[in-house]
Amino acid sequence: MKGLTGMRKIFLFLLTVSVYTSSFPQMPDLPKSDSVIWQASNQYADPSFFKRIFLGKNYRKEWETPVKLPVFHLKEMGFKIRELGGGQQTKSLRLEDKSGKEWALRTIDKDVEKALPLFLRNTIAEKITQDMVSAAHPYAPLTITALSNAMGIIAPKPKIYFVPIDPDFDTLAGIFGNKLCLLEQREPTPDRSKTESTEKVLEEIAEENDHLIIQKAVLRARLLDMLIGDWDRHSDQWAWGVIEQNGVDYYYAIPRDRDQAYFYSEGLLVKIARKIALPHLVGFRKDLSKLRQLNNKSLQFDNVFLNGLDKQQWETTIKTVQDSLTDAVIFKAVKQLPPEVYPISGPEIEMKLKGRRDDLLHAGLKYYDFIARNVTITGTEQEEIFKISGNNKELTVKVFDQKDGKEGRQIYQRTFISSETFQITLSGLNGSDVFIIEENASTEIKIKLMGGMGKDIYNIKGNLFNTIYDNSSDENVIENRVNTRVKIK
Repeated sequence: MKGLTGMRKIFLFLLTVSVYTSSFPQMPDLPKSDSVIWQASNQYADPSFFKRIFLGKNYRKEWETPVKLPVFHLKEMGFKIRELGGGQQTKSLRLEDKSGKEWALRTIDKDVEKALPLFLRNTIAEKITQDMVSAAHPYAPLTITALSNAMGIIAPKPKIYFVPIDPDFDTLAGIFGNKLCLLEQREPTPDRSKTESTEKVLEEIAEENDHLIIQKAVLRARLLDMLIGDWDRHSDQWAWGVIEQNGVDYYYAIPRDRDQAYFYSEGLLVKIARKIALPHLVGFRKDLSKLRQLNNKSLQFDNVFLNGLDKQQWETTIKTVQDSLTDAVIFKAVKQLPPEVYPISGPEIEMKLKGRRDDLLHAGLKYYDFIARNVTITGTEQEEIFKISGNNKELTVKVFDQKDGKEGRQIYQRTFISSETFQITLSGLNGSDVFIIEENASTEIKIKLMGGMGKDIYNIKGNLFNTIYDNSSDENVIENRVNTRVKIK
């Protein structure tokens, strides 16, 4: 593809970063004798008959089992507190080490009170919601590094510490003291560069067409989400690294916050919630038969960040992932659980991971079929040329940067098949865009052309059904309109 000649180098770069750990900043050293035996939480232990039946057995034993962990000392380990952060359930601290690198210290256990509406706080609903934290494995994040490395995914390297009541924490000692906390670097990029938030990346790829997403890297990360049953993958759970190549910024995905990996509960209330309002709570099973439900909260993310990949690219990526996750890799990953906890659930997690890996090609392509039904391709605030060609069963969409009304650098290409895709929406966003449907284009796929603000040109010559949506205030030009409906706002 013209303008994307550096992509192969980028993909090779991403595949080799899995071995970057040898030169990556290591966790600060701690004397081996400075350790303590502690449990992740004791509030989920000794469940009543009601809890076992209605809320599930969950990972209660893992939460209550004492494990030997290193002790975290703020100043002795060379850290200073930058600011208090965290979401509605997890408390976190942004730390800085002596070299200026930033780290995050997050509590393992959660407090659900602030995540609930005021009228539900201090009620039985809060108690039930708090107890459901036990459906998440407290030590799951420790197992993800080996899986990520094998798949060529850049991700943090977490470690769990016991945080004592430390006067160096000042007023925050009551929040973090006598708790297990996860420590990881905030910027886990191989070149130690700063990352961007999903919100910022969305702004940048909408403003300029020299900001692009490396979608194969996103797909690998999303396949890992599916393998470990991590349903909580909203936009804040991602950071984005950037590689500059030939004047173009290419963003790669960095998954964060693996709190819901291996989520599992067979409680009666969870089953009811799954059927009524929370389909993503399918649980970590030995197969991926409910993958569409698991990805319910990630559907919008996938529609945006995976819209350039066809079925062949999905299939090739999935097979590569399956080959990389050997039984030995899975065993090594799960053995990162504390030795006191591994015998409780480690072998079962291994068994399920192997089954999900083996089922990934079948289930993953079914999910592809689902998101391929309706695809939206969005331009930017700048001027682009959208071109559709092809005939019969296949339709190719290309998008170019527009230079003086002519095709410049190609920024998008995908071939669609009518048996997979029902509708394609081309959104020019803003700028004076050009939409071309070439004369040979003929397919059953429905086409929506949305010009947005600016003077847009439509040249519709192909024999396919299409609809133009635009603004009456703009001086748009429709040069041809074969099988075209026009809807003006």
